[in-house]
Amino acid sequence: MRGSISALLYTSIAHFSNDGNLLIFPVLIDYYRSFNVSFIILGFGAVIYNLVSGFFSIVVGKVADTVNRDSILIFLGIFIQGISISIFSLAFVMGSLVNILVISGTALFGLGQSFYHPLGGSVLNNSFSGKPYGTALGINSSTGSVGRSVVPLMFALILPSFGITNSLYTVSLYEIAAAFLIFFGLRNFRRTKVSKKEEKVRSAERSSGSFSFIYVLMMVVFVRSLYTMGISTFLPYYLDIITNKPDLATIIISSAYLSPIAGQMVFGYLTPLWGGKRVITVTGILSIISIIFFLIDHQLIVLIASLASFAFFVFSGFPILIGYVRELAPQSVSTTANSLVWGVGSTVGGAVGIALFTILYQVENFGLDRSMWVLVIIGVVSVMMIPLLPKRRIAPE
Repeated sequence: MRGSISALLYTSIAHFSNDGNLLIFPVLIDYYRSFNVSFIILGFGAVIYNLVSGFFSIVVGKVADTVNRDSILIFLGIFIQGISISIFSLAFVMGSLVNILVISGTALFGLGQSFYHPLGGSVLNNSFSGKPYGTALGINSSTGSVGRSVVPLMFALILPSFGITNSLYTVSLYEIAAAFLIFFGLRNFRRTKVSKKEEKVRSAERSSGSFSFIYVLMMVVFVRSLYTMGISTFLPYYLDIITNKPDLATIIISSAYLSPIAGQMVFGYLTPLWGGKRVITVTGILSIISIIFFLIDHQLIVLIASLASFAFFVFSGFPILIGYVRELAPQSVSTTANSLVWGVGSTVGGAVGIALFTILYQVENFGLDRSMWVLVIIGVVSVMMIPLLPKRRIAPE
């Protein structure tokens, strides 16, 4: 039990650190624009870090399932992100290299982001079983939501005193320190070994229909993330345009994104109880309703409430997807399955959504609102695909 609590503690610190960075670049888009950085470059940068993160997570998953050294891999992911944030800061003091620094920083950031989600889910999968697993996944995911809300807010608060370069350096140093803490905290963790006979059985399960559903889930998540990430990446920019106050936009985002802290706990509990398919259906429908209210009514209270609702259903995806993967895939290939669903489905799908928004808005001149509405329609399509998913548990406990 002590080992399980330790695994939960340090993976939660990792989730806080990892997800705390997710809004850093979207928030920086406004500030880079003040330096006359092309919107195409910024959109391309966002696409790059999602593509790199998504595709490299497959490599991470396969390596993790082979070497059984999750502590080192999680350390690398957080450490690399700390270095990438330093590169983001250099773009503000080396103006002639700003485009190169933005692209290289986002590529390195994407590499760092490819590690945690498949690894954290597998560590918890190996440390907990039954109902405690859902609870642990919810607690772990909530800390990620706290990070996603708190880190950008802290960045906005220290910015007037520290300046943008020193503020980014502060975040960078925190990430590097957290990486070392996580490594030492998880250094003794090893996944439970299985017999050769059991490994053969699980390998057979992987090649059977039980693992094929992972690819179906990956495709559903891909289309859903095309919609959610395409919208959420440019929410700070959208709010800046309609409020004309970048600092207010950051505060609205940070305040609204507190809601997934509770959402992660709720869906961590409900996913094992209801099943992944039902929870994915409910959150998909309600996220679309929430963003529709956000787009049609720009009163401050409606903006905050609808965005908080959207974030509640969209950014509580970790316990839902990782919990559902556990229903479908054998434990021996859990990290590989997680990387396919989270890395390719969620992250690469998000990259396509970001690219689509950038093209619609900047190249085709659809306008900000119309570009958002195209993504909402894609979100409706993703909900219509959910019946393709299985209802029952496929993989054994």
